[in-house]
Amino acid sequence: MTASVIAERIAAHRAPEDSVYLLVDPLAGCAPDHPLSPSSLAAALGDDALVSVPRPDLAHTVGACPILVRFAGPGLAPAADLLARTERLALTETGHRKRYGCGCLLSPLSADALAEHIAARCLTFSASASGGVSPWFEPLRLELLAASMADSLGSALWPIRAWLLPTSWGEIAMVSGAPGEACDVPPIARDAQREATLIALLLAAWRRTLQAPLPFAPRRWQGKTLLPPQAAALAFRLIRQARQRGVTDSNDLLALALHQETIHPQLLRFEPLRDALVRATPGHASSVLVAYGDVAWSRIAAYLNETGESV
Repeated sequence: MTASVIAERIAAHRAPEDSVYLLVDPLAGCAPDHPLSPSSLAAALGDDALVSVPRPDLAHTVGACPILVRFAGPGLAPAADLLARTERLALTETGHRKRYGCGCLLSPLSADALAEHIAARCLTFSASASGGVSPWFEPLRLELLAASMADSLGSALWPIRAWLLPTSWGEIAMVSGAPGEACDVPPIARDAQREATLIALLLAAWRRTLQAPLPFAPRRWQGKTLLPPQAAALAFRLIRQARQRGVTDSNDLLALALHQETIHPQLLRFEPLRDALVRATPGHASSVLVAYGDVAWSRIAAYLNETGESV
């Protein structure tokens, strides 16, 4: 990611009527003296540039609600130093489970109207169709929505024209809104919201494995980004597949997914291993996995490759 990604994308996709906003989440924490803290932004831009997003589940705790910050109104250029600091924040928070910076937004809406729109979508994107609230604006959750809803997300985002969000793999991605008829949120998207906390734990553990010596890890990520592109979607897919095959304990899901990410993504297709995991006492999958050893993993991976299992 270069230092100009956010500025370049704003210039490329902003309409004349759009304001430029930053969304921050106080629940993630930010030092008062940080240039992007609420107090620093209020001092630089004025108190009226900051609007609280009335998150439905935090209605009585306004100080914990997200804050929408207007960097620039229609026809005005956002300060270059604010965009640069926003981008640096995205880089420094890449390894965090919870991010303070939730991304830059382009929208023709006023700050108050946009805050209400973001809050309303907390109900739309809940993990259950029958009710609940999802903090969908968190970068990881929005990344999961983009992966699980594809083009149908655009009409739900609109009139947010573009959302530049920091991703799980360490780059800036853009999710676009577009006018259109509202679509139902598909079950898989709600499932992803339900699994978001576990996915965050898996991503954190995955990052740690990249720093540890692993004798046999043919799929260990060695690319230029922190994790592979679409890392959150991959983590969700592995967790979902394991649940479908009878693995339900959170610790077991994490242990299995880490082995799949470093050895072979289709380990559950190896019947002896799958059966052993299903028979194991919940929470003890690690004991099953450790028992195999590097030589056995090498043979299993070779078998899966030879029998045509896709990697």
